[in-house]
Amino acid sequence: MSRFAKCLLVLALLWSAAALAQGWPARPIRFIVPVPAGGYYDMVARTVGQKLSERLGQPVIVENRVGAGSLTGTAYAATVPADGYTLLVNGTGGMSIFPSLYAKMPYDTLRDFAPVALLSGVPNIVVVHPSLEARTISELVALARARPGQLPYASNGNGTTQHLATETFGVATGTKFTHVPYNGSAPAVTSVLGGQTVLLFGVATDVIQQIRAGKLRPLAVATPQRMRVLPEVPTLAEAGVPGIEIEIWCGLFAPKATPREVVARLNAEVNRVLEMADVRERIAPGGIGDTKGGTPEQFEQFIRAELA
Repeated sequence: MSRFAKCLLVLALLWSAAALAQGWPARPIRFIVPVPAGGYYDMVARTVGQKLSERLGQPVIVENRVGAGSLTGTAYAATVPADGYTLLVNGTGGMSIFPSLYAKMPYDTLRDFAPVALLSGVPNIVVVHPSLEARTISELVALARARPGQLPYASNGNGTTQHLATETFGVATGTKFTHVPYNGSAPAVTSVLGGQTVLLFGVATDVIQQIRAGKLRPLAVATPQRMRVLPEVPTLAEAGVPGIEIEIWCGLFAPKATPREVVARLNAEVNRVLEMADVRERIAPGGIGDTKGGTPEQFEQFIRAELA
């Protein structure tokens, strides 16, 4: 190919991307959520999606593509056309923990995706079924030591934050629990509510209502300071288990080759949505966690730090 032809090709590609960005969005947008409905990522996606739809004048459809602890849906989102019409809502597990754990991955977080915006963050709360004979972390540790491997705990999947946090807790306290992985946070919470499992490092927004209703018992919060909404519940450090502080983060991603203009427009609109009072209250009710925002570049730096 001649140099002139190459120049024409580059110009054509640039013109095509610019034309796409100028007319975007001209049809409905999909949010791929790689976990079941009812969990934290799903809630954030639907909350942001509804407001984004109002601002953009196009429907935002949330599609839950579940499997392999979020790998299935995330891998799919890496292969869709980079036109700004199919986006991914994912976070801690699928975008930072799995790539650090597994040598073979069906996608690469930064090679296959363009970070659009960091949406939110929320801490974990250590909860147990009310029937368990443990009202404090020290009582839980004593019970687990007396019954090694006999207390089942739930998580939202193998290799997830909830899984690794509980295993880290076991190592730190010299205890052994039996892991029961579920395909998402919502079924994990349901299993503890039903007594199939007795322990969970639960996402705060997923368990706070059950705590208030007396259906789950909080033993500690995995935060540096006590939570304002649960002032009587100690931190893990206060309970004698320092070094376990967990915040689940959630972000919006586009396929890597998505035009920069589309990513910039998405980022600007998402930041406006995250500033809305009703959105902040829905995602972080009563100050449980918070909404984030920021530029795509800041989000990318955040992810690189997570992957380091």
